[in-house]
Amino acid sequence: MGGLRSAARNHPLTLFYVLTLVLSWLPAPLTGGSLLPHGPFLAAVLVLTLTEGRRGLAELFGRMAKWRVSWYWYLIAPGLVIGYLLVAFALNLLLGARIAETAHLRSAGVVAGLALELLIFGGQWEEPGWTGYALPWLQGRYAGRPYGLLMASLHLGALRALWHLPLVIYGHIPWFDLVFLSMALQFLVTWLFNRTRGSVLIVMLAHLTSNVVGGGLMVPLFAGADYTRFYILFIAVAWLVALLLVRRGGWSMGRRMEGEPETPKVAI
Repeated sequence: MGGLRSAARNHPLTLFYVLTLVLSWLPAPLTGGSLLPHGPFLAAVLVLTLTEGRRGLAELFGRMAKWRVSWYWYLIAPGLVIGYLLVAFALNLLLGARIAETAHLRSAGVVAGLALELLIFGGQWEEPGWTGYALPWLQGRYAGRPYGLLMASLHLGALRALWHLPLVIYGHIPWFDLVFLSMALQFLVTWLFNRTRGSVLIVMLAHLTSNVVGGGLMVPLFAGADYTRFYILFIAVAWLVALLLVRRGGWSMGRRMEGEPETPKVAI
């Protein structure tokens, strides 16, 4: 136990990531490649228990429960996601795509069941780990450096992208989802987190919207080449949104949020 605690204190982000991979990937061989989305959250809880104890856990859960933000963020967070999906949908139709499947939209019960399933097992449960723990840690590490906020986002985006590898291997998502979409969404996540002064709840709302509206309702509408083109289009539009946020968001220098750790002395 002492060795694990020492490793956690000296290399917290490394231990967090190793635990995240182990906990998330463990069920993949038994579930056809599906990941445990709660893995990053559980890893963050374990690392914080070893390094910061109750204070660190209180900060994490405080970020998750931070609902007192301006009302418009409850519209902006899902609205950005729905917006770029609708733009990609319209472009796909203009380019000649045809709706191939609508059975999943014909029953309110089916849609409600999908939403409930994703509410419990959806990817938004990654965010307490990635956004509640790893992002503040990395922003602390890169604080004060030129383009620090951008570097923190690129660093975390790369870690998140690799985390999705089993989904590509088992054919659940195309390779370009892992390579490109993960990074674009990380920029969106970083922007939302900082603009709401550290609300993981708002980030989880955006992620849940992406799961339900994108993966659950819109992507299954297309098949074959139309499916591939829609996927590429919404990744491209997501990148456009991400670049606009970076361009207009003043990301030249890292910024520490209230309650974030100081720049760590030990690198990953």
